Amino acid sequence: MKKELLWRAFVHNKKESEQVCLTRMNRMTSPCFIKLDGELGSGKTAFAKYIAKSYGVSDLTSVSYLKYSLHRGYKNIIHIDFYNLSEPEQFFYDHIEDQIDDQSIVLSEWTPDGLKLDIAQFMLSITTKRISERMISFLRIWSD
Repeated sequence: MKKELLWRAFVHNKKESEQVCLTRMNRMTSPCFIKLDGELGSGKTAFAKYIAKSYGVSDLTSVSYLKYSLHRGYKNIIHIDFYNLSEPEQFFYDHIEDQIDDQSIVLSEWTPDGLKLDIAQFMLSITTKRISERMISFLRIWSD
């Protein structure tokens, strides 16, 4: 998989994290797939909420037990959590793929590497530097 860094930011609290999403993530061309990448507890779901909020969706919650949810706003937000799924690729193709339309932004946590997508793909990487600092990197990703 190839990657191109588009931007990087350092945040120190929830307000700064939300501001980064509101100012840098609110002009995504749809449809697109955003892989939220980070360790357990790094803030993937929080960043998914901030991104969704920038598109008029205020009720996005953790989908760890539901596995995915659909939300209507300025764009259609599809939030997926692949954590602990035994067959994540099959789950995607059976339940998610057909729901992606021209207005969709897919926010995905614990994304398997084997998904084959025909839409623009990005990664929002969250790295904890210190207890109160996270490095946020936004990358375009594609297969060879």
